[in-house]
Amino acid sequence: MKILHETVQTIPRLPFKYFEHDPLTTIDVAPHWHQGLELNYLAAGKNLKFVTDGHTSQYHPGDLWSVDRRVVHSATGDDQADWDEFGIIIDDEFLQKQVPTSINWQLTLNGPIAAAKEPRAYAAIRDHLIAIHDLLDAGTTEISRLAILSHFYGILAALGAHFMLPSENPEVNPNLNLIDTVMNAINERYAEPINGNTLAAQYHVSLTTLNQQFNTNVQMSVNRYLRLIRLMNARRLLLETDRKIDYIATSCGFANSKTFNRNFKAWKGQTPTEYRHAFTKYHRIDTSCL
Repeated sequence: MKILHETVQTIPRLPFKYFEHDPLTTIDVAPHWHQGLELNYLAAGKNLKFVTDGHTSQYHPGDLWSVDRRVVHSATGDDQADWDEFGIIIDDEFLQKQVPTSINWQLTLNGPIAAAKEPRAYAAIRDHLIAIHDLLDAGTTEISRLAILSHFYGILAALGAHFMLPSENPEVNPNLNLIDTVMNAINERYAEPINGNTLAAQYHVSLTTLNQQFNTNVQMSVNRYLRLIRLMNARRLLLETDRKIDYIATSCGFANSKTFNRNFKAWKGQTPTEYRHAFTKYHRIDTSCL
């Protein structure tokens, strides 16, 4: 499983990319991540299962939710549903120029929980997203671009005022080029015998510095991120192949099946064999199996 950025559409001179699932498309999005913050609005369809860093949430029509920078996520929905989902990915360079402190944002826009805590701000963001969608759908002009930007700034203001937690490490000066380079290396080389020390040495930084960057920008250490990517790949092999546990362990970068079993059980509460027996028959419709 290679983690890729999602295919999105762009409009010149707008500080975001956007994507849409309509009744003619299905929702089966493979694990991927973005450099910028992502907002999603599910207008119609059925229950949508959304996985972030291996944890599954379920969203319903009418829900809004966000994905923080560099968080691995995926989504799957019923093939027979008439989906209507719209989302934007905010240009991170633009956002940091407009709101320098946004580099430390962790968003708390998470569906019904957020709606219950901040109903007016939640409804305002939903209305802004719908307006942006309708304006884009009608075709952009110089005047409509201004209207889109007004709604976009309204979203940023609502997020910053009502749905934001500051990073725990705001004193760390982010090195985003380093983070993106190391994340890409992990996604491509997770099966190799790499770890935080070897990655730090390869990119000429100390392990302390690399962990500070990961904890600030990805909210986990470099070794924890590496372990998560290995486990996500192993889970897919468990559910989509008949490969033996020993093969899956070594092909996903674990030293042996004992180490794999221990890490997988700590992650999912079941051994790989137990998990395979419990979920294989459901993996086509259950995104917790992605």
